Amino acid sequence: MFKKYLSLNIPKKILITYFLCWAGFLFSFSVGKFLLYLSSILKSNFISEPAKLAQSVGTAKFNAVSSAVSNTVGVKNAYLTYALSYIVSNFMGCLIIMFALGALAYLYKKDLEKAKTLEEKEELFKCYQKYLLILFIFTVINPLTGLIGVNLQYSDLIAVLPHGFFEFFGFATAVVVGVELSNKILPIVKREITSKKIVILIACSFIFIFIAGMLEPIDWFIYSYAKAYGIPLLAAFATGYKNLFLYLISMLFKS
Repeated sequence: MFKKYLSLNIPKKILITYFLCWAGFLFSFSVGKFLLYLSSILKSNFISEPAKLAQSVGTAKFNAVSSAVSNTVGVKNAYLTYALSYIVSNFMGCLIIMFALGALAYLYKKDLEKAKTLEEKEELFKCYQKYLLILFIFTVINPLTGLIGVNLQYSDLIAVLPHGFFEFFGFATAVVVGVELSNKILPIVKREITSKKIVILIACSFIFIFIAGMLEPIDWFIYSYAKAYGIPLLAAFATGYKNLFLYLISMLFKS
């Protein structure tokens, strides 16, 4: 099945990976919610404590990036600081995904070069395929997400949809870049991809993350506003984005 996925063209790979990223997010989120519910019944902190740790790690990383960004753009521009921090933090995550998948292939290629017998080479190649699949599944499911968002309700996920639409395209593209790199370094299926295409895909990943980063502060502002004033989330987002769209159109015509 994984070989069939590797044989697909890049647009199909990205589309499949995109839906897998959404499925992985919903799966890890649901598992986190279930474990939190189980923890409350058993009067145990076996999920709430890891969730707090995951949130603190995520917050610490974001704050570190935010501090560096605010020194550049100025702390007064809260929206730009938040958006750029999100963009830098998430694109760094994309680069790590690409590097991790490519590095796995590189390390196994070196091991294969050192292998002396055919049986040893075959065993190493099987291990490479197995661990590449495991790493692919892990990056797609992203279990940390389930812990970070464990305190949200399912209805709150409406706030994730606008920026999430672009964010998961960014992550999906990054995963595909990593898979293509690994297959280029140590081929599982016969496919040729040029360095130019890889650079274009990395640029596309950044563009998707950039758009998501510009939308994410708006999404959470609408979410907070709706919660504070008891407005249904769907209505708040529909109104908010309609007004934003009309504002951008008016600015376009003015220019």
